[in-house]
Amino acid sequence: MTRNSRPTTSLAFAALFALLTSFAAPLMAEHESNFGRVILAKSDLIVLGVASAKRTRAADLTRVECSIERVIHGKDPGRDIQVFLADAALLKKDEAVRGLFALKAMSTGGYSLVGKPVPVADGDAEERDKLRVLREFLALEQEAEGADRTTHFWDMLIDHIRDGGYCAQNAAVELMFIARDRAAIITEARFDDTVAAIAASGKVLTKQTQSDLKLALQGMVEARIKTLKFRAVRRQEKVADRRAAIESLKALRENYPRAFVEADAALCDALAESEKDTTARDALEDLAVAIRTEEAQRKAEAEAKAAEARRKIEHAGN
Repeated sequence: MTRNSRPTTSLAFAALFALLTSFAAPLMAEHESNFGRVILAKSDLIVLGVASAKRTRAADLTRVECSIERVIHGKDPGRDIQVFLADAALLKKDEAVRGLFALKAMSTGGYSLVGKPVPVADGDAEERDKLRVLREFLALEQEAEGADRTTHFWDMLIDHIRDGGYCAQNAAVELMFIARDRAAIITEARFDDTVAAIAASGKVLTKQTQSDLKLALQGMVEARIKTLKFRAVRRQEKVADRRAAIESLKALRENYPRAFVEADAALCDALAESEKDTTARDALEDLAVAIRTEEAQRKAEAEAKAAEARRKIEHAGN
């Protein structure tokens, strides 16, 4: 690949955030995705290049020469560059590393890393998908900030889950950050669409991606969805609607038990006291019991593990 050819990069999912960037159109001040807010906003230069196997010390940093194959974002320095690492372990020891590097210009010359370098091996089987994810996130971040961009963002993540492979891996990471940082954009419809997309993906999802998506869904339930369901129980005038909301809460508790805590059980108690419908009241009381039983089991398991750890330490000291 030549330095002036079009980008054909591949991105490791854990560092996608560090690599997506802009070409011509300026980005908005606020970014839609986690990578845009955390890494892209701090990067002056993103390149595909090769970090030399030779490393030298520069004060408390490690200096490495990086030959550039292609500039993806920022002004082309027109030469090879020096990259300074605060953590030398970010690159394999005594090996040249070809990869994508998100960089920030240093006032003293050279560049510091933003995030982690992403190795890009020749012949990556997922390179096409990774490049497509790059371009789609790039286009997203160039859109005007607002509800339409957020809808586009979520729809894109749903499509990536259905695609499986790398695309789904990255979507899982973004969804976890949404649950942590952007609960306000989570709706019941978006949650349901995500669950449906995961179910439809079948075998195209790796075990790790399935696990990450499960954590993302749990985070969404904890951050937003259970609140919306409890709100429906409290506000719906029709008994049938309140019963349906309670059944939804029970299903969520069964699928994502760690998303429910004692405060939720207490809320069930309060709602049950004011509920006139016997069926709905009994269901709320049952839900409270299930939440507390699960919490008690988790507490007992944690205490057992702690006791076992202490036992091993004491045994090792004898």
